[in-house]
Formats: sequence, structure tokens, C-alpha cells
Amino acid sequence: MTTTLLEVDDLRHTYRTRQGDQTVLDGINFDVQRGEFVSIVGPSGCGKTTLLRTLSGLLRPTGGTITLSGNVITGVPKGLAMVFQDYRASLFPWRRVGANVEFPLLGRVSKAERRARTLESLSAVGLADAADKYAWQLSGGMQQRVAIARALAMRPELLLMDEPFASVDAQTRSDLEDLLLRVREQFDMTILFVTHDVDESVYLSTRVLSLSKAPTVKTADVPVPLTFPRDQIHTRENPSFVETRSEVARLIRQASPGGLAAAAGAH
Repeated sequence: MTTTLLEVDDLRHTYRTRQGDQTVLDGINFDVQRGEFVSIVGPSGCGKTTLLRTLSGLLRPTGGTITLSGNVITGVPKGLAMVFQDYRASLFPWRRVGANVEFPLLGRVSKAERRARTLESLSAVGLADAADKYAWQLSGGMQQRVAIARALAMRPELLLMDEPFASVDAQTRSDLEDLLLRVREQFDMTILFVTHDVDESVYLSTRVLSLSKAPTVKTADVPVPLTFPRDQIHTRENPSFVETRSEVARLIRQASPGGLAAAAGAH
């Protein structure tokens, strides 16, 4: 039996600029069940990052409600963690890897619990031996693993991820995708994932939400008819993957300015 973890009801956000009000989110509605992996896709500039910022409590929406575990979000909730695209900006270069992972737990749990969670989280992402290194001594992909480990250490009810693999090379991206699916299984996580990559959204997810161009509304909710575990070769060769990938790509192109013609080069 599934239970609803996140509910988004008529979510709206308007930025006030010198040129006038700019509506980005124009009534977004969806929910996420516990244990789901939901990806959000849409044309560039449609407000995906704004949406995640409102869901995380970092940005107060101008309308609508967001409910996490039955509680309306009015600030940064305890049961949520977020992984950003730019790992270089999210990690403290003066702190060692272990201290980076441990940081959000300071003042929340005991020292022994912090150390135990840090070790478990680093082990889960394959960096158990890197605790005493500095983040800048690691590759980009390894730094993003540290950011994921820090989120895991918080034991969040919901993990938000804003294009977390966009800044790494293709092979590292594939490795991180598989890593994410493993830790999702290990920690029984619920994930909401923003990406520009259609193939990635289908490969990782149980559902894909498609957004329109700004002012943004949800245009489709696409179930992914693939079982877990998944494999970079065989899953992507599966006819269901190919069909779903085409459906999601078509939705994004239709939502882009100018429709199919203007978005011909999009993923």
C-alpha cells in the first residue's frame, strides 16, 4: 500500500522585476508517493529550479500549498535534503570530506551517531577511504558523490536533486546514475529529480512529470513501465524504454517555444 509523501496543490510563483511581474509557476499540481523516483523535465527556462526551491522551503511561493508528510511547508523542513548541480559551490573546500558529510548533522544528533552516519554514507557511495581528504583533491564525479553522501547522512524522507549530474562527463554520469539507484534501494529513499536529459529521466524513474514553458503548468504524468534493477545497456535497449523516451521527448519539444520546429535540437 502506497502513501502520499509530498502534495503540491496549485503552486504559483511570480517574480517582481523592474520590467514588471514575471509569472514562472502558474498552478502546478502533483503528488509523490513514498518510495517513488519522480523526474521532472521541461524546456529550458520553464521554472524547474524555481519549483525545487519552493519545494525545499528556500523560496516562498506566491500561491498554493506544499505538504510534506501531512505538514504544510512554510520554511526548510527537517525531513528533506537537496543535492545541487554545482558540487563545487555546495561543498566547503576548507573542510575534509568527512566533515562535509557530517556538517548538516551538527547539533542534531550525538557525535557517535554523526560519525556512524558519515561512515555509512561514504561507504554507500564508494568513498569510505576518502574521509580525510579535501573535496578539492577529488574528481568532479567523486565530489558529487560526497554531496550525495551528505544528503544520505541526513536520512531525509524526500531527496530533491537539481540536475546533479549535468556537470560531469558521460561515463561518470552513467556511473552516478547507477550509484543513485543503488543507494535509493539501500536507504529506501523517495527522490524528486530535475533533469534536462530525457534518457536519464526514463532510466532512473518510476514516473516522469513534463512541464510546459513559462508560465509553467504540468502537461503530463508519464509512468515508466520498467522494473528494477536497471542496466545501462539492456534497459536502454528495452522497447518500453525506447517508447517512453520518445513520448517524453515529444512532450518537451511540443512545450518548447515554437513547438517541434524550434525544439528540434533538444533532447
